[in-house]
Amino acid sequence: MKNHFEALYQRHTELKARFQTAKAANDTEAMEQVRAERKALDESIEAEGSAFARIYDLYESAKDRGNEHIDICECYDYRDEGSLITCLRELGIEAFTFSSRWSSAVESAWTFTKLGCTLMGMVEINSQTTNWDGDGYEKCHAYLFKIQ
Repeated sequence: MKNHFEALYQRHTELKARFQTAKAANDTEAMEQVRAERKALDESIEAEGSAFARIYDLYESAKDRGNEHIDICECYDYRDEGSLITCLRELGIEAFTFSSRWSSAVESAWTFTKLGCTLMGMVEINSQTTNWDGDGYEKCHAYLFKIQ
């Protein structure tokens, strides 16, 4: 499944590059073509189901930031850890990081272990916050979980 995610990510990356090239050339026709292709790709992802789309969004975010694993952070609704882990398992994801700063983060981490995930340690990842100069991402610390 990760190979499928990677193929989708590469397609998104290629479309972004084509759009930037068309934009730089002020080629509105090419820009519209890329927009249509991107819309079709996004619709194909949505057609895979909401769980697939949710996990793909996390995959895309991790890749964009240069992280090795999907990262669960402040953008996730922590009331549904069971559904998240089930989705990750079904989609063949073997590990993820958890970098939440919410006060209930330790409770979510505990729930992940109760759901069969193993806490492998802590790692440094690229956060969602860009550096002040726009060059790269601020670092943050995250729990690394292996999905059993």
